[in-house]
Amino acid sequence: MLYFILFVCYTVKHKEEMNMNWIWLILIIVVAVLDLMTSNVLFSWIGIGFLAAWLAGFYVDFWIQMLIAFLIGLVALIIGNKISRKYIKRNIPNDPILVDKIIGHTFIAEKEITGSVQQKINGIYWNLKNIGDPVQPGERFSVLKIEDNKLIIRKEEN
Repeated sequence: MLYFILFVCYTVKHKEEMNMNWIWLILIIVVAVLDLMTSNVLFSWIGIGFLAAWLAGFYVDFWIQMLIAFLIGLVALIIGNKISRKYIKRNIPNDPILVDKIIGHTFIAEKEITGSVQQKINGIYWNLKNIGDPVQPGERFSVLKIEDNKLIIRKEEN
């Protein structure tokens, strides 16, 4: 990244020798690749500023292009981020499939559960935290809730 910045500074100093518009195209490609790699639209909004600077490059000086890229990129980032958050929050399904399969169900202890222990439940290793009486191997326990990565359990009364 440092080499790229130094290269841009060098080319700005010697801009009469070359067309500076290609820098904006490279930056547009970089943000597109970053967006594809991160599955995040954050860089796309900045890329709008680079696109505007590239288009302005046919008519204005490079320093004006940099100002355009910064201002339009900043405005697009602020507005686009608000739109993205609103859209993403609204369209994320709240389908607690895994939670429904575990909370409120009973399971059989593979080993003694007194405090915290790890056990395989439905093919996944979970950290169990017992808040009731000790559970002996072969006895039933029920899952009350999930806190962080721990299942909070209690011995099932017969």
